[in-house]
Amino acid sequence: MPIADYVPYAQIASSFAAAIGLCLTATGLLLTARQLSRTRSVAALQSLQEFYKATNEREAALAEAPGDKRHAFIEFMNFLEVYSAAANEGLLTGVTLEIVNDKLIDSIVLLKKLNHWHSAISESVTGPSTYRHLCKFVSRHKAAIGACSESAPN
Repeated sequence: MPIADYVPYAQIASSFAAAIGLCLTATGLLLTARQLSRTRSVAALQSLQEFYKATNEREAALAEAPGDKRHAFIEFMNFLEVYSAAANEGLLTGVTLEIVNDKLIDSIVLLKKLNHWHSAISESVTGPSTYRHLCKFVSRHKAAIGACSESAPN
């Protein structure tokens, strides 16, 4: 049989190999997408764990500070400012954003009720950028803060 007779078989084999290659490539892309999704989930969990660790540290420092607690309180306010900025600017997503928002709202509601800290907040403002992100967060979430304020015990 001359070589020219084998050309159609070679074309079929080549097409078959290309189809297998395409299937393998598609499978690889799906596995990569799944891995990226899992990586994002792990990153979100790590962000939440870090958030709660930092929250507990700031709250414990405030509760355990001897004498004048203003420094610990201002550190707590700065912590709220940083996470307000992250929430406002889209650095957090999904359940991470939801949990951080809930904690920020709870903290703001509590701060509104703790009148003895209002003067410390006012005194810590050194310019127009002080607590800018926290103010923006409060403005964006006025309804939720109001609803929580009404339902929270005094």
